[in-house]
Amino acid sequence: MIHIPAVDQAFLLLLIVFGLGTCLVRVFWELEQVRARRIASPPRDRPTKCD
Repeated sequence: MIHIPAVDQAFLLLLIVFGLGTCLVRVFWELEQVRARRIASPPRDRPTKCD
């Protein structure tokens, strides 16, 4: 098994955490943009069902 020094392990861990954090922030940002666009757009005229 390959031995990786502790400093390199810490660096790789920080890199992975930073990458995953960036992805999560980006996903939440996109969701917020979609929600804001949905609220800002005028409601559509939907035909109502009459039973």
